Amino acid sequence: MKRILFIGALLGGESYGTLAVAQDSTNLPPVTIVSDGQSRNVRQNSTTNARGRTVRRARQAAPSNQQPVQQQQQQSGGALASQNSILSTTPQLAGASSVTQQGIAVLGGPAQTSFYQPLALIPSVSVQTPDPYGLNTTRNINIRGKGDFHLSRTIDGLPLMGIVGGSDLFDLENIGRIDVYRGAVPSDKGLGLSNATGVINQLTLRPQDKAGFTARQAFGTDSFYKTFVRIDSGLNPETATKAFLSGSNIGVDKWTGAGDQKRQNVTFGLSQDFGDRVTLDVTAVYNNYAENFFRALTYPQTTDLRNNYSHDFNTTLTGVAATDVNYYKFNRMNAETFATFAKLDYNFAEGQHLLFKPYYWDNDTTRFNAAGNTVQIWRQQNQNVGSVFEYAGQFPWGTDVVAGYWWQSMAPPPPPTDQRRFTVNTSGGLNFSNWQSLARIDNFSVNSPYFQVSQNFGSTFVTSGLRYMVLGAPQMLYYNTAGIPDGTHGQALALNPAIYPDATLAARDYAAWLPNIAIRHDLNPALSVNFSYGRRFGRPDWGPQASNYISNRTAFTARGFTLQSLVDKVRPELSDQFDASLRFSQYGLTVIPTLFYAKFQNKQVKVVDPLIGPNISYFQGTGSSTGYGFELEANYRFDERFSVFGSTTLASETFDSDTPTLSGGAMLATKGKQIPNTPQVMIKGGITYQIDRLAIVPIVRYIGPRFGEAANTQRVPGYTVTDLTMSYDLGSHFGVESLNASFSIQNIFDRQYISQISPSDIDLSAGATYFLGAPRTVVGSLSMKF
Repeated sequence: MKRILFIGALLGGESYGTLAVAQDSTNLPPVTIVSDGQSRNVRQNSTTNARGRTVRRARQAAPSNQQPVQQQQQQSGGALASQNSILSTTPQLAGASSVTQQGIAVLGGPAQTSFYQPLALIPSVSVQTPDPYGLNTTRNINIRGKGDFHLSRTIDGLPLMGIVGGSDLFDLENIGRIDVYRGAVPSDKGLGLSNATGVINQLTLRPQDKAGFTARQAFGTDSFYKTFVRIDSGLNPETATKAFLSGSNIGVDKWTGAGDQKRQNVTFGLSQDFGDRVTLDVTAVYNNYAENFFRALTYPQTTDLRNNYSHDFNTTLTGVAATDVNYYKFNRMNAETFATFAKLDYNFAEGQHLLFKPYYWDNDTTRFNAAGNTVQIWRQQNQNVGSVFEYAGQFPWGTDVVAGYWWQSMAPPPPPTDQRRFTVNTSGGLNFSNWQSLARIDNFSVNSPYFQVSQNFGSTFVTSGLRYMVLGAPQMLYYNTAGIPDGTHGQALALNPAIYPDATLAARDYAAWLPNIAIRHDLNPALSVNFSYGRRFGRPDWGPQASNYISNRTAFTARGFTLQSLVDKVRPELSDQFDASLRFSQYGLTVIPTLFYAKFQNKQVKVVDPLIGPNISYFQGTGSSTGYGFELEANYRFDERFSVFGSTTLASETFDSDTPTLSGGAMLATKGKQIPNTPQVMIKGGITYQIDRLAIVPIVRYIGPRFGEAANTQRVPGYTVTDLTMSYDLGSHFGVESLNASFSIQNIFDRQYISQISPSDIDLSAGATYFLGAPRTVVGSLSMKF
């Protein structure tokens, strides 16, 4: 049995991660950031069970979430970087990277919940949040100039997340790898409603063959704590069954003001063989999360961070309603999320698989937030039900084929089906004011067939595919809420309110063909060249468009606009991504330079239109932009104790033309302007150094200047943040297999800076909000395994 027990001391902060993780030997876990797929042949990494299922188990692993076996075999014969490198990229799809389980443990932070945080060292990726622990839902990730608005976020390839609501489903201790696609996306990846920004796919850590018990306890600044426990049953040789059960409990106070964040999680996984040809994997997860929001700054406030660095919601009530809406207890959320998914693998012949992957995601979130002089309450109840049916074939002549069909039904929101507003009374309670919106919205649907074919031609590998995306937008009906009393959505509809004739939407389909191709040629065992192209899809955003229309109906109808005419101006965003890279790996040195180029059309942007009304904004899909740049990843291993690693990004992401308004007013001067929240320069790197039992990992990140809006007048300075992680192997004592102590600090020099700019790359209205970067944060821990 194995147990890992973390006992941390409250030392004043946080880092990229406590180093206490389930490892068999070294006190500093090896960290590898690799390209899509793992860097070894999965057929050589199976485990024989008592019934001799080694071959079948290994065969079934490849099609589900690994790269084609032919690619892996070619890697095994090629020049791979050391697996102990912090940064390493195997010769795969250009613009695709992965963070391994060891990398997640080091980079994912002591909370080990946010799957954004482990990606901070990947080129062209900027992770932004005011929360040093990554728990808060106020966060963003920018990939090559685009925020997470159009990001595909999947788990084991399945879209187990809604557009709104919920929080991180899994503890990162249960994640084995995170894949990131910055450029082209294979047809069987990125099955979310949008992937125009890219794809982040978490691969879960399945039940282990060996029975074990792990536990983790961590403490840190701002009363942070996390308790994590996982039990693995091990493989039962008689029933061919193995399972795991894990649970966690996390809490932390906000560093800026009153309020806290709390999270409880339970996860269960089961793997079952049925004979020698059928395997079933089932996972279920329950997550309960509550948080108080961080308060944003205005741009003028960002110019005086010294006096605004503790800016947050009010901690006391004043009796003045307009002030008390900013009381911290009126700006919070709680989310209860349940998800389950399965994979049924029928290996009907050698190298031939039929896969059925059904899934279900259910969320119930309640949000409180200040809205003008009122407090708005929005209950987000939404569900995803879907499935993937897939054929995966590996043929002896070197061809791999994947063909599948993805179907999903999604219950809203977005857009919101109901929002209510309340006034604050003199005693600090809430009195019902009015319904802000009330709607009946059918389910959204997705139907998407796809295929991907891969082939080796000597030292050249080619993979190409095509996906047809059909996104079905539902019928929407908005109601006149005058006179409707407080109550639930169902109670309000039971009163048979009148339908707004100008606020109805007809159901319609949005469709697009999404091709991709990638070519890799190995010039010699140390040098390879890689090219890829892919088209990506970004869903139209109906939610803000509908909510904004309902809030400003009088102004829009006076100018002749209906909700239908407004929504028709928002179209799917399409992007064409081109990547070309070299990879050199020899004598301990790995260098990967990459050039990328991207064209975006139908770009959804938020504009202010004074001719419709003062400060009235809306979205439209009339933008286009061009992005290009250079990425460099490199690492050098001096010896077994000392290595350096880093990445650099130089990029330009600009609008192609000025942006018109729907009313025919003045054009917005966006041509040639840098996309909001897009740094042109990012430099990130670090060192791993080990002295006997002591391991030291300093990491430095420089994020260049950004702009908060498209006019490029609200400039945010660049910043440099330094983090440090240390661990010490105390050896074995009192029957404990290993004992490790670790200490980590984020933002060592307590740099004051702006982290997140919201709403990122889509805002042309000069209405962006700004969030503070986290201060110095420290965590200490003690780990045991036995």
